[in-house]
Amino acid sequence: MKKILVPIDFSDVSKYAADFAVDLAERSGAEIVFLHSIHFNYFNDFPHATGLNLQQMITDVQTAVEDHMKEFVGELKTDAKVSTEISGLHLLEAVKDTIKEQNIGLVIVGTKGSSGWAELLVGSQTEKIVRWANCPVISVPAETSFDSIQKILVPIDLTEIQDEFLDKLVKLQKLFSAKMEFLWVKTPHNIENTEMVTEEFNELLKKYGFRDSSFTIALNVFPSDGILEHVKDLGADMVAMATHSRRGISHWLSGSLTEDTVNHVQVPTWTFKLDKNADNLKLSSFKNASGKAEYQKIELLAV
Repeated sequence: MKKILVPIDFSDVSKYAADFAVDLAERSGAEIVFLHSIHFNYFNDFPHATGLNLQQMITDVQTAVEDHMKEFVGELKTDAKVSTEISGLHLLEAVKDTIKEQNIGLVIVGTKGSSGWAELLVGSQTEKIVRWANCPVISVPAETSFDSIQKILVPIDLTEIQDEFLDKLVKLQKLFSAKMEFLWVKTPHNIENTEMVTEEFNELLKKYGFRDSSFTIALNVFPSDGILEHVKDLGADMVAMATHSRRGISHWLSGSLTEDTVNHVQVPTWTFKLDKNADNLKLSSFKNASGKAEYQKIELLAV
């Protein structure tokens, strides 16, 4: 990880993300790229401006943002290498372009979450970044320090374990020197022998080089409930999950457990997009019965 991208809008949550990025960069030697989007809807933002008057307004806004960026970065008081980007694209497009052009290894973004109709219709900006980013994303909902990340909960789907995902998790554990607790939520349609699954998965953890780690099986009707309950019971400092990055109508119909978690947990969430073309690791102890675990949208809980 050589570069960390931090989208900012000068809000409190983007300040939390910036502080966390600085903490991480100073320990890892990474460079931070701060990104701000000032995409204009000309008809809505400047309804009465035309010609040179409009151009002057846009120039004034850009100058003000540049000054604000300098002030924002200056207040961080860090020795880490820092650069800034101001884009005229929508935030999501600006993030995607910057990841590709600057070979970004990690995105850290503040999140306010969303719920109810707002979540159904548009979702949070963080949720969209999680869905589209081609690198890991850490979503930061509150003020968080690097040293506070000591327990990382990893909810896992035993039918969709990929080699690259486990490799990234090993690096995440080394980065924070944290204890990793892997969680499988066993629902009523799962008929596997829990002792055999536990034994095989623990062998898998040893194979990939996880050190201070454990594997827990929780019984619940809904995976979402099992995850949130375990975040609270464990006292997890971070959640790490894979995402399918479903888009369009399939995303609206089936939802996303990972993005829903990002929207509602009150600890940082590290997410990694699975490669739809990659092979999944097969566990001989896992033989799913017919049926599928029912997805239930997470309700906002205090955790």
